[in-house]
Amino acid sequence: MDVEPIYCAEQIVVPIDLADVLKAFTKEVIRRQPENLVEFSAKYFANLANVAGSVQEAATPTREQLKLVCQRAEGAKALSLQHIEALCTQADIQPSIVARVAEAGKFESDMVEVDKFLFLLLAMTCDSFKTVTAGIFELFGDELEATRFIALIGYLAPDMDPDVTTQFLAELSTALMDVPRVTHESVLNLDVLSAKLKQ
Repeated sequence: MDVEPIYCAEQIVVPIDLADVLKAFTKEVIRRQPENLVEFSAKYFANLANVAGSVQEAATPTREQLKLVCQRAEGAKALSLQHIEALCTQADIQPSIVARVAEAGKFESDMVEVDKFLFLLLAMTCDSFKTVTAGIFELFGDELEATRFIALIGYLAPDMDPDVTTQFLAELSTALMDVPRVTHESVLNLDVLSAKLKQ
């Protein structure tokens, strides 16, 4: 590396987003407690670079685009990846975004679970668990079967949100055991979600 020597404080330029990047990284290290910090760091920053590159090359889908894909899927449980790609193209969602969601979803066959694909697209447009929760009801309907809501939240585990553990999902299932359908307002009042909704 060819680096100029630093002789005075005026030569030091700190990138504006350095503090935010280091803060997010530190939180992940504390949360996950990796055995091999160097290996974890390499994977963390490689993933961060991939996400940043994807965001720069293609615009994040709008809620209107997501609703259009949802409407055109016409309640199908599963569709071929080609069919999903065509629906996204019709809604002007960039192919690189579709490819990224397909990779994140780890779809193992040509058939794609529509709810999971749409949820992952939705999650790309959200910056917190609270906005993901609100987005679920905006995209999938004002009132959902409790089991479907739990399944949608489950798509955050384990890669997207390390707090959404098997235990967390079990507690959510228990809290909604006798509740056939949920609304956005009703889930906001669940004790099991209260801490996450404040993040």
